[in-house]
Amino acid sequence: MDHPSDQQGVPSTSTTTDVDRWWSGLPLDRVARIHGASARELADSVDPLPADAPAINFYTVDPASATRTVDLVEAIVAELESAAVASVPLWLTEFDHHGGASTLDRRAARAAAVRLAADTAHFGPYVGSLAESCIAQRPMRRDAFTMETRAAGSARVLAAASQRTTTALVLVLPTDVDVAVAGTAAEWLCSHGEMAVWPTGAGASGMDRFPSVRVRVPAVPQGVDTVLERFRPLSYPPIAGHPHPASDPEKRLYRALDVHEWAAGREHNRSIRLGELGRPFTVDVLWRTERVIVEIDGNEHRAAERFAEDRVRDNRLQTEGYMVLRFTNAQVIDDPHRAVATIREAVSRRRSKGDPR
Repeated sequence: MDHPSDQQGVPSTSTTTDVDRWWSGLPLDRVARIHGASARELADSVDPLPADAPAINFYTVDPASATRTVDLVEAIVAELESAAVASVPLWLTEFDHHGGASTLDRRAARAAAVRLAADTAHFGPYVGSLAESCIAQRPMRRDAFTMETRAAGSARVLAAASQRTTTALVLVLPTDVDVAVAGTAAEWLCSHGEMAVWPTGAGASGMDRFPSVRVRVPAVPQGVDTVLERFRPLSYPPIAGHPHPASDPEKRLYRALDVHEWAAGREHNRSIRLGELGRPFTVDVLWRTERVIVEIDGNEHRAAERFAEDRVRDNRLQTEGYMVLRFTNAQVIDDPHRAVATIREAVSRRRSKGDPR
């Protein structure tokens, strides 16, 4: 992998973006430093991902893995590639995967991906390997393609998965990160990986070589967990209508529900707004007509503050006529059929009563 030398003495300029569209003032073809908002606030503001935003991903740098540029780039590309594998069902819609992992299933997935690449900018052998890895449920061989191919290929796939044309990487840097290493890695990813790279965080303040953009983003309400808490080191918002590719419980519940006719009409990772001035938020599964919501809670929901916040939101939803069912990750993973039976009872009860409002 090539290692571009550091730029010398590039003056730092600063601009300010719109509150609701902070990404619109950031360049897509070069590195730009973000300041004025925390990474959590940035992540919360793009969940759900706005229609005009690029496919925004967040990578939280571990200083221990950022002592050399080559190591940091490899760590980031490996995570982007894993996300690309997990997102195969979102962009390879031609292939209808029913859960088989036979040699025939893997070959069919590879062939479908190669056909897709023939009419797009995707590199056929690379997306074919991504599809085969997804079906086989095994990681990609990291020595099969060059770092440039992996970086650019995964960026294109992540954009396609969210039905976007561009990908952006918000590089979250802690205070003790090596700024020179992180800066060179950011430049390499931007020039070779076909993605915008926007460093932020306390460690980004020393990156004077890059232009600086001040963003204004609404504060995150107390008790709210963002994708930065749920998924690390790579974090990204879910795609509306689908289970989050990085959430095994969401995918397990999706598959368990998908075989039942009564479960038709549900929506995954949909935004709800309570009242004209209310802030929209995303729920895991929604039956809009029946006004039934299913939430899958990770360990972070056990904290006293988060538990209380969940109850406040549930009460507001119930006041608006929604029924809220909560399951832990373990309940969905260990006994999905029991969770499905509980959900079926709730949905059937609402349907038998007609309009619940």
